[in-house]
Amino acid sequence: NRILKSLSSDRIFPIRNNGKPINWFPLIVSYVVQGMHPLSTVEQKEFIDLIQGLSPHSSVMSRRTLCRRIDCEFDSKISSVKDLLKTTKHLCTTADIWSTSVSSFIGVTAHWVHNDTLERQSVTLACRHFPSPHTYNQIAEVLDEIHSEFGLSHECIVATVTDNGSNIVKAFKEFSITIEEQDEEDGNEDLSFVHIDSSVPEYNENGIVLPTHLRCACHTLSLVATTDAKIAIRDNPSLSRLNNATMGKCSALWNASGRPKSAEKLSEVLNCGLITPCPTRWNSLYDSLNQLNTQRGKLGDIMLKLNLPSFRDAELDYLEEYTKILKPFAVAIDRLQDQSSCYYAELLPTLFAVKSKLEALRSSNFRYCSHLLQAIMDGFRSRFSSFLQLKPEVNEAILASVTHPYFKMRWLPQQLSGEKKRIHELMIQSAADLGLVMESGSSSTTADGEVEDFFVFTEDVEVSGKSTHSKAELETLHFLEDQRKELEVLDQYPLIRQLFVRFNTIIPSSAPVERLFSFAGLINRPHRRRLKPNLFEKLVVLKGIE
Repeated sequence: NRILKSLSSDRIFPIRNNGKPINWFPLIVSYVVQGMHPLSTVEQKEFIDLIQGLSPHSSVMSRRTLCRRIDCEFDSKISSVKDLLKTTKHLCTTADIWSTSVSSFIGVTAHWVHNDTLERQSVTLACRHFPSPHTYNQIAEVLDEIHSEFGLSHECIVATVTDNGSNIVKAFKEFSITIEEQDEEDGNEDLSFVHIDSSVPEYNENGIVLPTHLRCACHTLSLVATTDAKIAIRDNPSLSRLNNATMGKCSALWNASGRPKSAEKLSEVLNCGLITPCPTRWNSLYDSLNQLNTQRGKLGDIMLKLNLPSFRDAELDYLEEYTKILKPFAVAIDRLQDQSSCYYAELLPTLFAVKSKLEALRSSNFRYCSHLLQAIMDGFRSRFSSFLQLKPEVNEAILASVTHPYFKMRWLPQQLSGEKKRIHELMIQSAADLGLVMESGSSSTTADGEVEDFFVFTEDVEVSGKSTHSKAELETLHFLEDQRKELEVLDQYPLIRQLFVRFNTIIPSSAPVERLFSFAGLINRPHRRRLKPNLFEKLVVLKGIE
């Protein structure tokens, strides 16, 4: 009774701070920014009553003061980010363009591997207002401007990951540092390396130089599952009719789930909600179709209750075959989009796993989708041919995988086992190119070091070169033979550890910048679209930095 009485009373117990008023301003800024609340919240009577009820002697800031506080918070955070990036040797960035009905923005995020903990680190750099038209040269100019603001050179940024948008791809094609293969007359036919020419192209009058460009692996995988699959279905009349009938009924069911009365009937039968596809995420389509597969026995009752045309057995069988074929892509995309723990090392093993699972499906004797399976396999091989053939242009992906204790060379398929020698030599050569061989193989100077430094003895140089390379080769061999799979193992292999940090800096997906836009969508809700672009960017970046 005493508790009920206290709850029903109008009395609010003030928060004590040794008799001093509490400074609510930083807390209010955090509440508005991180909670993505309207800036006008601070001027609402109920909010003012809440703060003054908790601390009677405290004042509440105005909207104008809140904006000034947000400006200060933004400047402070950006300054901290710049200081942090100055100490980071290798970075990877992601970039994408996001458009609303009234304006467009370009987002950029940065990622690296912490040199001590080996953990993946990420930070938001910008969500810049980007008016149309989105031409390739404007994209290049804005990206270069953002990189320059944070003091990031193309030597520091090992790669920028984007989706397959034509204008973005062209921007990097025209302004990126060029990648040239070493001449075949080098005298070493077993080894292929990629040499980066960091010179500015002659036609680039603005001096814009973008980093090496990589296409988002997840976006490319989704193109196989959508574009290539649609073409295969369209080109087969009987499959096209079956697909259209099946997907039409699925769409009718998903649309019905958005209506209150229909949703209640669905919940009565399924005891759960119905997953519906999101237009911008192919994985959501797979998840939605897969849920219908798992509820196959209840679909008859559901369609009957909703007065919708029932699924025929052939349509349900087609749905089962369709999802079985596309499951490897859905699993792969989920793995590669894990921002917190996914290293570039996972890309090649994931691609070869998808290839293996698709080949295993050939024995399934599909009744409806054998043509679709073949088209999917052809599209996958075509889009990822460089990776599946381990061409020199994917050497960084190879090095990322083989320097990861869990993967090493375990992912290499039997038909590519002959590549082991080349990969081993690639590790040694890459360490030399990065200046790591001499560093790891350096020895202490003798007492007469100054005298020795003055003279140049050819024999000593040759012995020293062989010694440092042999140490690198020995460490590489020991690492590859080590059966342990934990990252902590790298502490015992300093050379391999540095290679791991360098080549796993890259992330295989541009998902982080897409997640940034999910914040932007919530901040830019319809009733808040009067926010000025500059203030909007600050709110998005502060939310992304949290």
